[in-house]
Amino acid sequence: MAATARLVVQMTPKEKKALDARAGKAGISVSELVRRRLSADDLEPQMAEIEALLAGIEARAPDILQTIDQAMATAGAMAASLDAMGRKV
Repeated sequence: MAATARLVVQMTPKEKKALDARAGKAGISVSELVRRRLSADDLEPQMAEIEALLAGIEARAPDILQTIDQAMATAGAMAASLDAMGRKV
């Protein structure tokens, strides 16, 4: 659905500058920042569950990274082996 309603909000120049900077840092317009913030508020009832899931992922990060490192090492060894076999043919 296309946005068709307009919202005018009064703020100080300092507040506007901060809002512009925050949107710029995110690489989005101020309007999009406001829309996303409103959507984030819609998630408030699920925030405890979301935070618990993120904490679980963070706790497992070292194991995940180790598994990725092992897979990369295996892939590198396989590539070297295939390269060596190709040179023998």
